[in-house]
Amino acid sequence: MEGQKRRWRSWTISIKLWMAMTLLILVVLGGLGLTITWLFGDFYLQQKLDSLRTEATEVSAQLAAIPSWSEKLSLLETFKLTSGTQLVLLDPQGNILVIAGSSTSKNQGLGLTGPIGEIGGLLGEWSRPLLPSDFFTDDYLAQVLAGNTISIKALPVNGGGQAMLIAAAPVGIKPVKAVVLLGSSPIPIQESIATFRRLIVYASLIAVFLATIVSLFFARQVTRPLALMQRSASRMAKGDFLPIQGVTSQDEIGELAEALNFMGESLKNHMEWLSQQKNLLQGIIESISDAVVMLGCDGSILYANDTARLLWQENDVELQDRKTQIVNYLQKMRQETDQIENNSTLTLGLQVLQVIMAPMTETEGFRGHVAVLRDITASLRAEKSRREFLASVTHELRTPLHLIQGYLEAIQDDVVPKNQRGEYIDLVLEEAKRLARLVKDLQDINWLERGQSIQPVPLDLENFLNEVYQRFQGRAQDLGLTLEVAKGSGAITADPDRLLQVFINLLDNAMRHTPRGKAVRVLFAEDEKQVRFSIQDEGEGIPREALPYIFDRFFRVNKARTRKDGGMGLGLAIVRQIVEAHGGQIKVESDMGSGTTFVITLPKEANYALLEYKSY
Repeated sequence: MEGQKRRWRSWTISIKLWMAMTLLILVVLGGLGLTITWLFGDFYLQQKLDSLRTEATEVSAQLAAIPSWSEKLSLLETFKLTSGTQLVLLDPQGNILVIAGSSTSKNQGLGLTGPIGEIGGLLGEWSRPLLPSDFFTDDYLAQVLAGNTISIKALPVNGGGQAMLIAAAPVGIKPVKAVVLLGSSPIPIQESIATFRRLIVYASLIAVFLATIVSLFFARQVTRPLALMQRSASRMAKGDFLPIQGVTSQDEIGELAEALNFMGESLKNHMEWLSQQKNLLQGIIESISDAVVMLGCDGSILYANDTARLLWQENDVELQDRKTQIVNYLQKMRQETDQIENNSTLTLGLQVLQVIMAPMTETEGFRGHVAVLRDITASLRAEKSRREFLASVTHELRTPLHLIQGYLEAIQDDVVPKNQRGEYIDLVLEEAKRLARLVKDLQDINWLERGQSIQPVPLDLENFLNEVYQRFQGRAQDLGLTLEVAKGSGAITADPDRLLQVFINLLDNAMRHTPRGKAVRVLFAEDEKQVRFSIQDEGEGIPREALPYIFDRFFRVNKARTRKDGGMGLGLAIVRQIVEAHGGQIKVESDMGSGTTFVITLPKEANYALLEYKSY
């Protein structure tokens, strides 16, 4: 049963409508045919009974008018009965007096016979050897003797349906002298009814066939617009809002198609508006430099912009542990964030994130949370660097100022003897010069960061390296060192003064840390696009742990050394600023006891207008 229901639901509306119309036509025509055949069968039988009754009445009236039985018998010979009709004349006691009639000829004489002995000869042409008197009971005889004319639908003796139609009329009235029985077989009428029924069946079949074709065509015509609208609705569900084509009727179906087209146009406009709003919102979120993460009611990530995905991705590979750490932190923070905004920090290794989370509310209640993760590592480092720089500058300024102040106060208070004042004045002058160098170095760093001090011109490398050698050859001899400077060729685009400042700083450091009898070398190499300088010494070297900080401001490898011996820690910071201002790179290679090598790589032709100057 359940399977039949599913199959019925799976049929198309066209088939259902066609089947319903066909079944309705079949029931109507079948019922009409049955009703008509039943009514006509009864009508023909009753009409035959009425005909027999009339004929029996006429025969009995004519026989009653003749007093003599011989004349009555003669009159019976002149009667012409309907084809298939038999006449039996009974006495008042029900005995057969005369049997007459024929079942084949329609207009032949009665052919009178003897009372009982010749019955078999008279019935030779009947299909059944039965007489009307066989069905005429004593009850029927009593009714006729009472003066009534009756009609009988007689059943056969052995059953099986109607066998004979009988009409009985009295001859004479009080007393009744005889009874006239007229009988006729119902077989011709039944054959006529069967023929009529066959005609009804054939006509019904033809009508059903034609009605099936017409109903199928009508069902298709009715359901075709519905099928078009169904396919159009399916397209609309998939995002295709093309209007419905092919529905031209002006009835309710046409109005429905117009309504669907209007709905599709409205949905299309609404979807375009939503798409524009989505693109606008997504563009705004993606353009935000901070990471934006949207969480659902269950704490799962619904959306994350590119900046957020970079927090747990590296080279398009997802770092599951890092993502899990972020998600767990956000879920924990989500549980603490109810109606108000929450603010905290998350540390991921060396990275520090400021997390701001707020609930996304709607009229029906909370639907999730949005979190903004801002990387404040650089700002924290910048703030730390600023504080350290301010502390370092303050410290570096305070020492020479205190010395100058102390020496001057001692001279002013005559604490220092006159013969020693010149020595103290020299010390004050030396500290003032050191203070001036510090200020100059700070100015250089500021200018380099702002990109205002580079003035590139074509620079001949041979002359430049020769100048470097001439400048430091005398000092190398004084320190007992060997200075080796490679011979260069060609030219680069650079600021000669600033580049010379780089070599001065590096060679000065190299000679200061190289023991007597050792060598300091300046090596040179080039290719098509760049040149490379290497400044090598044979000094004590730099510890590995100090190499990452060697270019930081105010950093000194040996903090026990005096500022007079070791400088203020700004020289290498200035060197890196100058090299990078030229579009180049500098790196250091060193190990304790193996000397130190600074490698400078510069482009031969740099676009200085596009250089980005960095602050450290």
